[in-house]
Amino acid sequence: MSAPVRVAVLGLGQRGLQHLTHVWRLQEQGLAEVVALGDAFADNLAEAKLQKFVPGFASGNIRMTTDFDALLDTAPDALYVCIPPNLHAGQVVRAAQAGIHLFVEKPMSLYLDEAIEMDQAIRDAGILAAVGFQQRYEARHETVRDFLADKRVVMTTYTLHAPLEGHSVKHMHTESAGGPANRVWTASRAWSGTTMVEAGIHPLDLWRYWLGDVEWVQAVYVHRPPADVIDGADNPYAYTALFGFASGAVGNITLSRLRRVYHSDFGHRLLWTEGQLHLEPAELVAYHYDGPYPPQQTPSVNEVRHTLPTPPANNATYEISRAFIQAIAERAPQWIRSPFGDAMNSLAAVLAANVSDELGGQRVDVGELLTGGRYARFRARLVEEVR
Repeated sequence: MSAPVRVAVLGLGQRGLQHLTHVWRLQEQGLAEVVALGDAFADNLAEAKLQKFVPGFASGNIRMTTDFDALLDTAPDALYVCIPPNLHAGQVVRAAQAGIHLFVEKPMSLYLDEAIEMDQAIRDAGILAAVGFQQRYEARHETVRDFLADKRVVMTTYTLHAPLEGHSVKHMHTESAGGPANRVWTASRAWSGTTMVEAGIHPLDLWRYWLGDVEWVQAVYVHRPPADVIDGADNPYAYTALFGFASGAVGNITLSRLRRVYHSDFGHRLLWTEGQLHLEPAELVAYHYDGPYPPQQTPSVNEVRHTLPTPPANNATYEISRAFIQAIAERAPQWIRSPFGDAMNSLAAVLAANVSDELGGQRVDVGELLTGGRYARFRARLVEEVR
């Protein structure tokens, strides 16, 4: 049996705590060893606090530090980077240059120039790097992928209308860094990059897992005026974005974050040339007719409604960490379903939606956004933006 993979975690907010919980579980299985935990704020590293979120946690010989250099000094095999996407300051690049394998939470950055620099450093170092798209590891999503494998998907739609107040409180002390006083940074555009970037990237990445890369994007948002901004929650009211895939399929993501609603609506559909697949909360339902065609009379609901057999639900956050640790231990990159280089298309696509909206709904070519001179100002981090 190989030695446990030595793991460090940077950022012990909501997502970092979730990852630490599952890495701790992998440690109990002898597959990982937590050697360092880092956070900008000492209170997020307090053992009593960590024990509230991570069953069985004990600091023991773990280096607990607010200093990134001290974290790197522990020479971990792998580093989880779980910080707000606007607060990267070279940590990914420095870790890559040190030969440390990386797990980077999504979105990897709000600035494409910065993400491109990360990607190049990862490539130059030849390390393994995963991005936190855990939905690729959900058992039902594997069922969807298998079901669609021999079908030509022509359209996919995703709708999520969620209350603005539904954002969970974060652990990052945003109030000390020019952010929202209530710490709910996901409602702030400067911190989250918009709901399309922070949340819409999940369904978009799933579509890429099933359908392939996005080539172009068109989007229009309904923006929240300054008078309606409370607690720094200035993300737009509503979003609609159209994504064009290299396969020829199109996808539409519709999102909203309204105040005083306290109700959520969700819908997820994929349409192939001869049917529909509905991703319902409790089951996967395909609507298609397999009898003699054309039928003599309109088929009944029972003739066209087919529930897909799916395996039991699994914990995708655990599965993505297990795959990442296994990939390192076995030097087997195939276990990683969301490598950093692949995830660049997902990031570029949702950032392209922001660009399209800013340009009045113009179609944005994703490849050109990544490299073209006309989009250079959209790739860069402005000096005055929050770090």
